[in-house]
Formats: sequence, C-alpha cells, structure tokens
Amino acid sequence: MMQKTKVKSLIVFVFLLTLFYGFTFILIDFIDTPVSSIKDIFLVSLRWGYMVAMTAVLLYFLSVNKYIFAVTFPILSVLCSVLSYYKLTFHVELTQMVIDLALINDFRTSFDAISWQLVLLIIIILLLSILTVIYRFKHIKVKYGFLQLIAFFLLLFFIDSNYTISKPLVRHTPYSIYYSFKSYFENKRLIAETRPDFQEKVQCKSDSITVVFVLGESLSAKNMQINGYKRNTTPYICKEKNLINLSHIYSEYGYTHESVPYILTRADHQHPDIGYEERSFISLFKKAGFKTTWLANQESINTFVYFMNECDTLINVSNGKSLFIFSKWLDEDILPHYKKVLNNGLAKQFLLVHTVGSHWYYNNHYPERFKKYNPVTQSKIVSSNSHEEIINAYDNTILYSDYIWHLLINELRHRNAILIYLSDHSENLGEDGHYTHGDGDWPAQHYPGGFVWYSDKFKSLYPDKISHLEQNKDKAYNTSFLFYSILDAGDIYSSFLNHPENIFR
Repeated sequence: MMQKTKVKSLIVFVFLLTLFYGFTFILIDFIDTPVSSIKDIFLVSLRWGYMVAMTAVLLYFLSVNKYIFAVTFPILSVLCSVLSYYKLTFHVELTQMVIDLALINDFRTSFDAISWQLVLLIIIILLLSILTVIYRFKHIKVKYGFLQLIAFFLLLFFIDSNYTISKPLVRHTPYSIYYSFKSYFENKRLIAETRPDFQEKVQCKSDSITVVFVLGESLSAKNMQINGYKRNTTPYICKEKNLINLSHIYSEYGYTHESVPYILTRADHQHPDIGYEERSFISLFKKAGFKTTWLANQESINTFVYFMNECDTLINVSNGKSLFIFSKWLDEDILPHYKKVLNNGLAKQFLLVHTVGSHWYYNNHYPERFKKYNPVTQSKIVSSNSHEEIINAYDNTILYSDYIWHLLINELRHRNAILIYLSDHSENLGEDGHYTHGDGDWPAQHYPGGFVWYSDKFKSLYPDKISHLEQNKDKAYNTSFLFYSILDAGDIYSSFLNHPENIFR
C-alpha cells in the first residue's frame, strides 16, 4: 500500500506540472495557428495533446530523482517562460540563428531585448519552481529512481532517432530547446568542415562588377505571367527590357534541403553527392577578388549552412521567424541590408539573396496590400482550404515577389550589374490532388521559375554573353546550369566556362 501511495503521489505531481506546462508554455505555441473550422480546431488540439503527453514523459523522468529535478526544473521552466514571452511579444522562436545572434551580440544589444515585464515573469516562474522543488523534496518518494533515469535516456535516444516521433517535437516547447541547441552545434560542426578548395586558377578582368543571385523559394514557373499564365502575377518583370526569362528549368529535387546544395555546387544528375563534398561557386568568386555576402531570409539548414559561411559576410534577416509562427515574414526586410551592402564602395561584389518567396503558409509571405486575388486561405490545415483559396494566396506571393525583384533590380540599374533569379524548386498546386511540397516528391515540384536581368552597362560591355543568353533562353536546363553560368556572368575566367550548361556560351 505504501508503494502504491508513493507511485500515486508522483503521478499526481507530474500530472499537475504537465497541466501547468500544457496550458501556459505549450498552448502559446498553438494559439496563433490559423484555423477555419471545428475540424481544424480538433486537429490542432490533437497536436497540442501530443506535445502535452510527450512533456508529461519528460517531466516524469526529471522528477524521479530529486537532485536532478532541483537543478533541471527551475532552468527548464525559466527557459520556457522566456521563449513564450518572445513568441507572444515579438513573434519569434528559438532557432540556431537566434542562438548565434545572442552569442555574438554585445552585452548592451542583448540587454536592450530585456524588459521589466520579462524580468518580473522570470522572477515569478523561478519562485514557483523553487517552491515546487521544495515540495518534491518533502513529499515525493521514488523507488528505483536511478534505473528509471537510465530508461529515460534510452527512451530519449529512441525518440531522437525516430523521425516520425521526433518531427512534431522539434519546434514546440519544451523540446525545441534541446533540438535548437542540437541544430546549433551540428551546424557549427558542419561549418568547421575542411572541404578542399578549388585548384582552378580564376581571374575577373572587370574593374567593377556586381553579381546578384536571388535564391527563390517554391516558385512554380507555370504561375508566372511572363510564362503565359492567365493572371497578372509578374507585371514588373514583364516590363523589363533587359530581362531574359528561363521558362524550361528542371529542378533535380523538390525540397530546399536537397536542391540548394545541388544548385550552388558542381553537383549534377550523375554526381549528386558533390553538393556535400565540395565548396560552392562562392569560393571561386572570393578567389577572383569579389566581396561576397549572403542575405538570409530563411533559416539555415544543415545541408547548406557550410555555403552560407563561405561568404565573407552573413546577414540573418529572418531572426527568429519560422514556419511555426504565423505572423508576417516578408522579403522586404532584406532591402535595407541589401542597399547598405551595395553602397559600401567596393568595386567587385557578389550577393546571394535567399528569399522566403512562396513558401507555405502563403498568407504570411505577402503584405495585405498585395492581397489582389481573393478569397485566400484561412487555415494552416491544407485540406481545410479550397483549391481556389490556395491558388489565390499562392499567386499573391508571386505578385509580391515580382515587386521585390523590381526593388532589387532598381538598385543595380546604374551599375555594371547582373541579377540571376532561380527558385530552389516548384510547388504542388492541386496536381493529382497534391499541395505544397511536404507530402512526397511529385512531378509538379520540379519546374521552378528563373530569369536573368542585366543593366545597360553590362550589356554594352559583354554583348556576346547577352547574345548567347538570347539564343539559349528557350532551351531546357537542369538547375545545375547555375554553377557554370554565374561564373561567366561575373566575368570570371576559368575552364568551367566551357561547360555545355553555361547559358552565356
């Protein structure tokens, strides 16, 4: 009877802690999820319930040893309260980029992000945690606590190695703390990799040239007006006289984490692993005397974080934004940084602008003034939206992207400059009943939008390049064309330029 009482007291204790976590920290992760029906609310509630259940498991095993509980519970509770505060007030969450920024910022910058409300919240949570620890010491007795801890670590290993189980945990409190720091240290390891540099001797003969590569997201070529789409989704680029549309591009992969390494390196259909073994064309730009900058309005992913750090300068624009926070995440945030980099007085510059573009949830990625096509989606649950609503919201993202391209181009008009746009992949938009790009690898995901814009000065200096580009514009290319073509666009001389996929030859 005594043993049953001990077990019961522990279960009640953990149950109460789980309720507290579930209706404070965890609930905050879900309250802004767009829903449009009772079914949506039910599905979101199921996800919340799963997180609550997994949190109960965590709290149970932390509680079986009073000394471990005394250390971990106050720390965990304070961290969860801080994350919840920033999610509610600034609509940001913990990512490896946020960790990186917090560590590199000086004390004054970090202190500016702390308010008296946050300090008060931390004090309250810390006091409650201490009282909880005291209660645990006085009233909870656990038998075989050490053995249960071993069982917990085995269970944690199983959860971490099982994608189906761990996927919902990655971005939700409290497990997001573990996974964010895990990602941070994994990325640091990848950045520190020693990849052999190109032995190729390269040279840029231009005294002054600017090359901009805009890496897009989920843009389908068939939904671009410039490709004959029925809607007016690309009014700005349709008016550009110095713009060559590339309407027949095939993306080898339908997901960002696979397509980006493929695009940036010499990887091709026969040699896809090169994307994880070699450096990117960024290294060649640096060898040719270019100042290189990566402007990131997306989270870094371990498959291409190495290339982000190949650049001389990495600027994270998306600070704390993620696909799990449903507030506006716009590419116009790139513009102030873009202008500042361009105006630094350097003669040879390469900029990689990584946009969030047309990523799902579409409504988040265009401002209200670009909501031209209505009605739009009202729910994060794809199946709860009509085909018309999804297409309308998606086309609005393209209309907004067209405006962003226009602004990027405007800063280059009076320079010797060229801008290449290429989306990482396309998007499922109802073909065979599939939407977005998260439910498998389907044909519609492999036909991204792409184009090349050049200034009048660039055209006058390199007429042969433009002539060849005009001749090649209707040819079918794999996204592997970029490596060779962008070097030629930068007037960088090397043996790579003779590759058959070079669109400027």
